[in-house]
Amino acid sequence: MANKAMTGLVLAGGLSSRFGKDKSRVVVHGNAGDLVDFSLRLLGSLEDIRQVAVSCREEQLAYLKNKDAILIPDEHRGQPTPLRGLVAALRRVNTPILAIPCDLPLMTPDILALLLRARRRHLEQTQRFPLLRTTFIDRDGFLESLIGIYETASLQFLEDALRKQHWGIWSALPSQGNCLIPQPDSPAFLNMNTLQEYENAVRLLSEKA
Repeated sequence: MANKAMTGLVLAGGLSSRFGKDKSRVVVHGNAGDLVDFSLRLLGSLEDIRQVAVSCREEQLAYLKNKDAILIPDEHRGQPTPLRGLVAALRRVNTPILAIPCDLPLMTPDILALLLRARRRHLEQTQRFPLLRTTFIDRDGFLESLIGIYETASLQFLEDALRKQHWGIWSALPSQGNCLIPQPDSPAFLNMNTLQEYENAVRLLSEKA
């Protein structure tokens, strides 16, 4: 089961209201393309990933059509939410999904590989409850729900949360279905919600170069 085909999913359908423009189109890594390009290459570099996809709004399709990825628009109109994109993706690909938001310019393959290894170990053990999600937990007990692996069995719970308009992915799944690993103390988890955070990411990348 651990070797079952997996899809890498870039969550790019947010409105970027605090950023002021569609941040999925922003270029942070010089000539490496926009943040969607960066995220797709990041996921595609992982051994367990067999295909990559982008969760988006319908109005983003024209811009994204030349990406080398499956495009999965939200299935229903309404409030854009990562939950809606995750549900649409699980329905579409029918494989486990490793999801990341598009605004993680410092994320690395090594960090994401921690999730893949934890999932593999978990599935090799006899468990009382079926695995639904593998994700990071920080020192305050917060789950990094947007950076995680979602099994196909999680879909029914996520759909139920969506029907009830409970947008929090972290609380949509039973806790006994979680495989949680400590979140590393790393700048890889820096996301870009504002222009100030964008400038900070550019600065950190230039220091690493």
